[in-house]
Amino acid sequence: MTQPPVSIEPIAVPPALDAPGAADFITVAELLNAQLREFWGNDDFYGPPQAQLAGRRSTPSRRREILAARAGADIVGVALVNLPLTDNLHSGTVNVVVAPSARRRGVGTQLYAAAEQLAAADNRRMLMAETDHLLSDETGPIAGTASLVPQDAAALFASALGFSLELVDRVSRLELGSPADDEAVLEQARAAAGADYELVFWSGACPADLVDAYALLRQKMSIDAPMGGLELAEEAWNEARVRESEAQARDMDAEVLVSAARKVATGELAGHTVLEIFRNNPAVVYQDDTLVLEGHRGNRLGMLLKAANLVRLREAVPEARRVYTWNAEENRYMLSINERLGFRPIGYSGEWQKGLSAE
Repeated sequence: MTQPPVSIEPIAVPPALDAPGAADFITVAELLNAQLREFWGNDDFYGPPQAQLAGRRSTPSRRREILAARAGADIVGVALVNLPLTDNLHSGTVNVVVAPSARRRGVGTQLYAAAEQLAAADNRRMLMAETDHLLSDETGPIAGTASLVPQDAAALFASALGFSLELVDRVSRLELGSPADDEAVLEQARAAAGADYELVFWSGACPADLVDAYALLRQKMSIDAPMGGLELAEEAWNEARVRESEAQARDMDAEVLVSAARKVATGELAGHTVLEIFRNNPAVVYQDDTLVLEGHRGNRLGMLLKAANLVRLREAVPEARRVYTWNAEENRYMLSINERLGFRPIGYSGEWQKGLSAE
C-alpha cells in the first residue's frame, strides 16, 4: 500500500480546547502522551490536553511553536520548538516525536529540518535536544563521556542529525515510604545546619517580600547546575518572570511547593527547592530546582531543604506516592543527597547540542 506524502505545517495553540481548530492540537497532545506511555510503560508523565494547552502557549520569556507532520488527514509526527526571548537568544530547543506507524519513513528528519529552518530564521545559531534512555544491559554504549547513554534509536537519530552529546543526567525515582523516615532525615539535617538558618515555605505564589530574592535564586540556578559542554548563559529572572512561571503552573493545574532556607542574621535567602504536583495525577511528583548559594554551602542546607519539602509534601498532598528527579551524573553532591533520601536510578537523559549553519 502506497503511503501518502507527508507535509509539515504549523499547528496553532487554540484559546480553548473547544475552540475551532482545537482538534489538531488535541491530536498532537495525545500523540505526545502515547510516546511517553510507550517509552516509560506507564502514565506517570501523562499531560492532559488542558495542561498541555497552558504549557504550550508563548509567554514574554519564551516563544513556543508546534510543527506537525501530516499524511493525508492524519497527524503522524510533531516537533516542538522553544525559543528564549529574554536571554540565550542564540539558542533554542527542539523535541521530535513520530507515531509508530510512520517511523523509518524520514518523517522525523523532515520535522527536524523544518524546526531547524524555523530556528535559523529567528537568528538562532544553536539548537539543544534531549533524549531519554531506560536502564538496560542489552544495548551497547556510545564511547567516552556518553557511556551511560545506550546507542539506541533516539541517540542514533540525534547523532545522524549532527548533534553532539554534551551532558548526561541521571533519572531517579523515590518511592515514598514511611513518613517517619523523612522526619528522621529532616531532624538530622536540622541539627547539622544549626540555628543560623530557618525554613520558609510557600505554595503557588512567592510572598511579595521574598520575590526578588527568589528571582535571584532562580537566576543562579540556571548556571549553577553542571552543564557539560552546553553553550548556555545565565538566565534573566525578575519578579515578572517569577509571576509568569507561577501563572503558567496554575493554568496547568499544578501545585508548586517551595522550601527556602533563610539566614536568620541577615534575612537573605540562602537556597531553595521546588516540588511540582499535577492535580490530574497527584500520586506522581516532580522534583524541580534545588540550589544553595555558594556562600552558604557546607551547612547541609541541600539535605535540609529537600527533606523538609518531602515532609511537607506528605501533609499537603497525602495522595503522593513517588517522586522523579533529574541530576547531572557528574553532580556527585546532589546525587549523594538523593541517594540518602532513597532515590534510585531508573534511566538517563542525554542533553545534545548542534551548531546551526550561518548561511
